[in-house]
Amino acid sequence: MKKVSIVGSGNVGVNSAFFIAETAAANVLLVDIQEGISTGKALDLMEAAPIRRYRTRIEGSDAIADIAGSEVVVLAAGLIRAPGKERSEHFQANAALARELATAIAKQAPEAKVIVATEPVDAIVKVVVETTGFDRHRVIGVGGILDSMRMASFIADALGVSPRDIHALVIGSHTGRMVPLPFYARVNGVEISQLLDAQTVGRIVDDTRRAGDVIVDLAKHANAYYAPSAAITTLVEAICLDLKVVRSVSVLLAGEYGLSDVALSVPCKLGAAGVEQIIELALNEEDRQALAASAGPVRALFAPAEDRKGTR
Repeated sequence: MKKVSIVGSGNVGVNSAFFIAETAAANVLLVDIQEGISTGKALDLMEAAPIRRYRTRIEGSDAIADIAGSEVVVLAAGLIRAPGKERSEHFQANAALARELATAIAKQAPEAKVIVATEPVDAIVKVVVETTGFDRHRVIGVGGILDSMRMASFIADALGVSPRDIHALVIGSHTGRMVPLPFYARVNGVEISQLLDAQTVGRIVDDTRRAGDVIVDLAKHANAYYAPSAAITTLVEAICLDLKVVRSVSVLLAGEYGLSDVALSVPCKLGAAGVEQIIELALNEEDRQALAASAGPVRALFAPAEDRKGTR
């Protein structure tokens, strides 16, 4: 069975390990620099196996070298944002950590695909690509897939239908400038414009953009982790099981949609190689401009320090 290593044994990392174990897509290694935490949490997860009936192995380690042989490495380490703050607030600290971990990944697991969950996701995708030297298609950010899940949930609530019947699409940066695309939202194939009025659709778009902020503000001392972990698991399954599914994920663009040298979420076909195809939608002018504008907060993080003042 394939091996997935998760770097960071906090809420996102541990819940991802649990969800991945239940899919039987891969064995899981939890890695964290805090001595004993990964091993302890791995033991706890394995003690749930008899009742949850998963056969996959979950192990823990304090040593990053143990990621060797991984099919996928998930970056789930780093500082999280506080209520009222932006995802970008810890960019410098998390970017430094990402560079350190990416260097280790390139050395210990040079064939791995990397899933980035460390915030700010889009910027960290670029950092990991540049540090590892990996092909950009092997570094995937958990941005648009999470935002699309949230939009689908809000549509299901508005209609009183099963979330499993909803397909939604959000592209752009994982910021307040993300671009939900109601035109592509479907309820078992039916456009939501035939089921919901424009005012309700507009509210869903606003709720989607604010979803992460609402959770942080309510939880106070924790960020979202169940939905991000579910999104990570979906990407792990797509890669380890070579599913050839289309999901909105953050990838470093190189001319697609007229944008380069910035990572944004766009629809991609995912399989064993990671991002196997970047799909360019025929966006209208308004959505194309919104996508370009959503790159602004991501690009600003790489500007000289004096130019970053006031960008948050």
